[in-house]
Amino acid sequence: MLYWIFDLDHTLYSMDKNERFNYSKLDKNTQLDTQLGLLPCKKILFTNGTLGHANKALEKMGILHHFRGSIHARDTLDALKPGMESFDRIIEKVGIKSRDKVVFFEDTVENLVTAKGYNWITVLISPRKNLLPEVDFCFPNCNVALNFFLMEIIRERKRLRIRKENK
Repeated sequence: MLYWIFDLDHTLYSMDKNERFNYSKLDKNTQLDTQLGLLPCKKILFTNGTLGHANKALEKMGILHHFRGSIHARDTLDALKPGMESFDRIIEKVGIKSRDKVVFFEDTVENLVTAKGYNWITVLISPRKNLLPEVDFCFPNCNVALNFFLMEIIRERKRLRIRKENK
């Protein structure tokens, strides 16, 4: 099984980290809505924010419907990233098996380091490149990252179709 796991703050949206958060600065993101709709398999939100904050932010962005029933926050996990306990709890709640593939989008390197310990594919969302071995991919924003993965999915489907036709 394939899982797409996303952090919320500064991952699914871009906002100056030094600026006080304000929901009025969040806009509908139709590109992100389309991209999430094209991703195969399960999409999960894994945030250190509260469930209320996650619901409100995702609703404001117009993407809440992609994560209904799949939002895991500090008040539903009773643990915070980068702690292993939070990862253990989300793995248990979601039912992720060791053979499953997990792609984790996050803006904080420390959280990706923990995720890499679980053999997750790690995607750093940051304007600055990071060359740590625990970071598999780095993109300036989530839209660019999802374009990359969607193109990879299309390429893989074409390869499979060509192989099938050549048999």
